[in-house]
Amino acid sequence: MTTKLTLSVPLKFKRKAAMLSRRRKKSISALFVEFVEREAKREKDPFAGLDGVWEDRDITLEQLREKAWKRS
Repeated sequence: MTTKLTLSVPLKFKRKAAMLSRRRKKSISALFVEFVEREAKREKDPFAGLDGVWEDRDITLEQLREKAWKRS
């Protein structure tokens, strides 16, 4: 189910969004939904960007998460 959302943006932004929408062959609404979903996913996992930091260490990502959550 979808619901209507009205956004107020500068005219320059509207033009950029329309151009991007045409280029990707998606509606501006679809682009907005993708953006919000992507940002929400990034916010969800605070360790998402740290995958490569621990690659040469003797600790797995799951072990690191367990230690971090135990401190909270």
